[in-house]
Amino acid sequence: MDRIGVTARDLRRVRSLLDPDRPAAPGDDVPPSLLHDLAELVPSEDVTFQVMDHRRRFAVTQSTLPDDGTEDPALDALFWDGFWESLACSYPQRTGDHTTVARCSDFSGRAAFSRTTMGAYLAACGVRHEALVPLPVLDVYDRRLLLFRTEGSDFTERELLLLSLLRPHLIEMHMRQLRRRRGVPELTPRQWEILRLVAAGCTNRMAARALNISEATVRKHLENLYGRLEVNSRTEALARISPTELHLHTSVA
Repeated sequence: MDRIGVTARDLRRVRSLLDPDRPAAPGDDVPPSLLHDLAELVPSEDVTFQVMDHRRRFAVTQSTLPDDGTEDPALDALFWDGFWESLACSYPQRTGDHTTVARCSDFSGRAAFSRTTMGAYLAACGVRHEALVPLPVLDVYDRRLLLFRTEGSDFTERELLLLSLLRPHLIEMHMRQLRRRRGVPELTPRQWEILRLVAAGCTNRMAARALNISEATVRKHLENLYGRLEVNSRTEALARISPTELHLHTSVA
């Protein structure tokens, strides 16, 4: 066990969340069962996956809580009015840091936060503590995982570390779901590496040197890649995979 309490049992539980075959509906951003299991790993009353365009004051969410179909325009307005005021919410946009997992309390004391617009919004929602897991931006959309507690203690350093360990895998599961939604076949990690080099203009020889493999191996990977994408050339392969998708796959960090 390390000094902030992550144990081998914790790591086994993290590993158990990473089943790539979890079922998901076409409209899901991540498998729903993943959010529910995450709420048990890091105890939370709600875990929400949010896709947001802050410039248009637009957001869609996938939550562990049931959707009753109601909307509250006044509450939505309160959120957007407080978004830029609250560093806890807008720090990825302010800093360009879409990697660091954080809590509201990392940016402001509870008393000071309660006097802000975002503090009023969370209080109206019954939220006492919030943790944010930022994900890479895709196109204009901010993507983040949010964990909420309505009572009890704040998220601990140990829990933030667990979320940090899970973050790259959450990104990959989200990417896999997006590829399914777009009808893009699954490629192997090596095929994605080669496709990225092809997109950068590398020849087979250059790709072989970059990956420390033979040109024949590069050609074989390309043949298999063409088969999966049902194309016949580099040009057709790059047309089949959009620059956005390629960027998303290579932006796990």
